[in-house]
Amino acid sequence: MKRAQFERWVRQISETRDEEISCTECFDLISRYVDLEIAGEAAENKLPHLRHHLDQCRVCREEYEILRDLVRLEADGDRPSPQDSQQTT
Repeated sequence: MKRAQFERWVRQISETRDEEISCTECFDLISRYVDLEIAGEAAENKLPHLRHHLDQCRVCREEYEILRDLVRLEADGDRPSPQDSQQTT
């Protein structure tokens, strides 16, 4: 085990809360969280349990980052087309 991985586990254990949301609950709230962020609102203050979960869970954080980036692209008018995702380099 690498030291960095061990330190991350210790940090995550120390940051565990009595009440946490599940990945399922997180997935249900991610779009609302992204909408709040895009609107310039303090999403982490309105949904603190979700922010905490994203800080702890790599899988949910990746889903959040993908959705956030897609919403930003769409807002900028740069949303990729289905054909873009099928192109190979």
